[in-house]
Amino acid sequence: MTLRRGVLAAIDADRGAFRSRFSALIDEHGLDLALPPARSDRPADRTERESVLVDRVRAFDDLPLGLTLTGPAYRDTPVVYVNRWFREWTGYALDELRGRNPRLFQGADPDADARADFREALSTWSAVTVELRNRRRDGTPFANRVSLRPLFGDAGTVTHWIAAQEPKAIDRSGEDSR
Repeated sequence: MTLRRGVLAAIDADRGAFRSRFSALIDEHGLDLALPPARSDRPADRTERESVLVDRVRAFDDLPLGLTLTGPAYRDTPVVYVNRWFREWTGYALDELRGRNPRLFQGADPDADARADFREALSTWSAVTVELRNRRRDGTPFANRVSLRPLFGDAGTVTHWIAAQEPKAIDRSGEDSR
């Protein structure tokens, strides 16, 4: 299983299975991560489920993979949490992202097909992986392989979305580079 898929599956794991999946990912991929303690302080507007999801994404704060947790699409998928590594990659502070739609990363020349695939996944509650051209806070473009996955609540409806991003710099000639 790829790291990206493993992380998404761990975040979406049933209660109690997250720790074992987290440990398996660390062993399988030789990661230098430690499970942070759960935060007991939660904002008044955050549900218990959302707090659990944020704690799970926080566990991957230093993974060299972007992770963005958003709310439901009917609320315009507001950013709830973005892992530290991706915030540093894009140059945004968490306070600048929280509550905003991830479209703020959208580049000046969006790929219409990839955007259509994204919109379809949101409307049909399905997973999708697309290649996008995004931009950092300073306007610098980057290529971004994004895997979006719905997170279902107990009632069977999508309560949140999790996206894993694999950004790559774009060199001056327009070709992707690592």
